Amino acid sequence: MTGFEADPKSLRDAADQAKRAAGIVRELDLERVTALSGALTGSESAKTAAELGPYWENSIGVWAKGLDSCAASLTTAATAYRARDGAGELRAQAHHGRRDR
Repeated sequence: MTGFEADPKSLRDAADQAKRAAGIVRELDLERVTALSGALTGSESAKTAAELGPYWENSIGVWAKGLDSCAASLTTAATAYRARDGAGELRAQAHHGRRDR
């Protein structure tokens, strides 16, 4: 006994939420941050905005890939727990059937 229970449906729901979040993040238009540098010409903020936009673009790509990986792991775990639960139920039924004879 492991001391905990896993709910495959909850794992699949969490995977779906992670996929949805990754999709939302991928659609963000962070080039606007870079465009701010033109509006802030000559200021320290202009330089920062020009650097920050591309940094954020790269970061959200990495973050979204991480969410995709998390979603895949959650889905794999849900499938494994469901299979294990199913096998356990079959063993219990078989054991119960042998006792009834």
